Amino acid sequence: MIKLYELAGKNNLIFSPYCWRVRLALLHKQVEFSGVDTAFTEIKDISNGEFKAVPVLHDGSFALNESFDIVEYLEEKYPLKPSLFNSNEGKALAKFIETWANTLHGDIAKMAIADIHDCLQEKDKDYFKTSREKFFGNKLELIQSENHETAKASLLSKLSILDTYLTKSEFISGSTPLYADFIVFGTLKWLIETSQAFQVSHFSEHVEKWYLKINQMYCGEK
Repeated sequence: MIKLYELAGKNNLIFSPYCWRVRLALLHKQVEFSGVDTAFTEIKDISNGEFKAVPVLHDGSFALNESFDIVEYLEEKYPLKPSLFNSNEGKALAKFIETWANTLHGDIAKMAIADIHDCLQEKDKDYFKTSREKFFGNKLELIQSENHETAKASLLSKLSILDTYLTKSEFISGSTPLYADFIVFGTLKWLIETSQAFQVSHFSEHVEKWYLKINQMYCGEK
């Protein structure tokens, strides 16, 4: 059986946007897998230290990371299972959406970085605090408190493009959610799972409706 190593916080919380992308891809393709909860400080133990980040997919003796590479592997290995792209154009759309969705990550980090720290397993907290404070040049609490509202406004402004698009299409990929949808969903799931202040209802109307549909379809949550 496939194993998917996923970044996990306390109480088995899965929150990494990249891990959510792959998890939904596996669920969509109806491929059986087992998730392996992995702390930041445990990543070095996967595949004898071959990888520096998760998700990591193990399929027998074969191992792979990088979310888009994993998805391409699944699409090639399971051609008779539901497609993640449906066409070359769908794959190109997913690559474009990935580039756009990754621009949301900076805003989300500034909105919830202290909350993310609080969601972590105890053994990860020192590593996360030290590395992120070095990167941002400030205390986690100050990064979040001083930037939350500006970052929130920036995020919602970027999502307004998606909201407009969703007035004419049920999903990013059309009538059925595909990997392009899972990319953006994974990014927003990261925020919803970790932030103490931001809620799904803070999204604009069509983004909220889209998010809740996918959440119910693949996560069993309303």
